[in-house]
Amino acid sequence: MEEKYEIDFLIKQLKNDKWYAREDAAELLAEIGDPRAIEHLIKALKDDEFHVREAAALALATFEDERSVEPLINLLNDKKASVRYAAALALSIIGDERAISSLEKAADDEDPVVKKISVLAINEIKKRRS
Repeated sequence: MEEKYEIDFLIKQLKNDKWYAREDAAELLAEIGDPRAIEHLIKALKDDEFHVREAAALALATFEDERSVEPLINLLNDKKASVRYAAALALSIIGDERAISSLEKAADDEDPVVKKISVLAINEIKKRRS
């Protein structure tokens, strides 16, 4: 019963007025690993605050759920480099081939760190395929 309360509380915190509470909630949901959080973390990828989008992307990586692939691909176009990095890293961990073409575009990103993680993500996904 306590864990259900925790999950419900953290899911509600994803809508808290304070961005840092939303960020913390995403991180804690990843630690707990309950798949009920996935759809709420996907919604958090559209948060106004980049810290929350970044935390939600990294949290989704822990679930390796195919429902998060398309929303993470969309995040590769985020205005913040740290969010694009988090999305590429998450896609690398999830390993879904649908991400390859978008990661190839991200490999030309203006940010060198995003470029590097995108190339590494492509290689990781291709390695899993073989």
